Amino acid sequence: MRYFMRRTLVFAMSLGLALSAGAAFAQQFDKIAAVVNDEVISVYDLNSRLSFVTAGTKARKQPETLRRLAPQILRQLIDETLQLQEAKRLGVRVTDADLEQAFVGIERQNKLKKGMLDSYLAAQGIDKMALIAKIEPEIAWVKVVGRRIRPQVQVSAEDVDEAMTRIEAAAGAPELFLYEIFLRVDTPENEKEVRQIASRIVQQLKAGAGFSALARNFSQSASARRGGDLGWVRQGELESELAEPAAKLKTGQFFGPIRTLSGYHILLLRDRRIAKGLEAPNATLELQQLFFPIALGAQTDKTDAEMVRANSFAARAENCDGMEKLGAELGTEMSGSLGTVELADLPAPLKLAVETLEPGRPSKPVRTETGIIVLMVCSRTDGGAGGTERERLEKMLTAQRVDAAARRYMRDLRRAAFIDIRL
Repeated sequence: MRYFMRRTLVFAMSLGLALSAGAAFAQQFDKIAAVVNDEVISVYDLNSRLSFVTAGTKARKQPETLRRLAPQILRQLIDETLQLQEAKRLGVRVTDADLEQAFVGIERQNKLKKGMLDSYLAAQGIDKMALIAKIEPEIAWVKVVGRRIRPQVQVSAEDVDEAMTRIEAAAGAPELFLYEIFLRVDTPENEKEVRQIASRIVQQLKAGAGFSALARNFSQSASARRGGDLGWVRQGELESELAEPAAKLKTGQFFGPIRTLSGYHILLLRDRRIAKGLEAPNATLELQQLFFPIALGAQTDKTDAEMVRANSFAARAENCDGMEKLGAELGTEMSGSLGTVELADLPAPLKLAVETLEPGRPSKPVRTETGIIVLMVCSRTDGGAGGTERERLEKMLTAQRVDAAARRYMRDLRRAAFIDIRL
């Protein structure tokens, strides 16, 4: 089945549909909510999204409140139209396979069995075409950003080093697991409108609406796709206006709206903990060791001589079998196989020596309290797909920069567009 949802198509069909429907239904199609460049968003489109949001936030009994949220929903429909227009301009398509993959993700997110999405949507009172109209622009925009922005974003080794230094410095400080809803303020003219929308979202939260559902439908940050999930955040990473009220939250509480330079924020605290600093990669290593015993207080010339000897032995080690033979030749009690060890359990100097060491290559000699050690990784098993801490940090920094660039990209599309709001 080919899924296809375009507001221009819906509007073009409106006359024919209106002839067979009631007058009120026809009026929804005929009435224009907004014009975006050469495309129309009808009142029917707006009401369909309102119904979608109503079902998603379990706020069916507050139609007046949701009606007041319509301006924010219309702004999102405008942004989505711009995103689809840009995707079309670049030749980016959303395929059936893309949509099916999204459906599988929704089933997984809602803990549904495969193929149960349609019955779930029916039970929730959600039209599947309304769901497609919501997720198609998201998929298209991810593809656009991946093509236009991601290749231009670079994170240097120095950037990662700075991030690692900040994390280590924050060890022992509080960390907060936060969710957010963010509403941008584009111009002074829409300040009042955005503040009112934020206040109405808070009213919805107080009435029992789900935070994640509201975030998915209203938030304008990259975290909206994750239901507002920001993950673990250190207080120093929050904007100054948010740091103090966030620190006072109890688990399960939210606060806001709070105005910052870019817009209004509503934050929810899921959990808190004390930062542990850098986490060791989840890796299991099989190690061989050469041990050169020498007391920590030994004379410098003796230490230097043993270091030269250790380097000489290391240069002869071509693989783990060779390393084992060298250990036997060395004849020291602690030389030989260390078996299988967790990287996190190694002392810091040894962990640093083997963290990124390729299997079959000797480490540089490491000075310890009891001697000099040369290590070799015979095999490595990394847990999960996260990679080393450096790799995870590089991905995080890249995602942050891509998100910032995507917001600027979206801002430029709005500024260049012809947008006529009729409501």
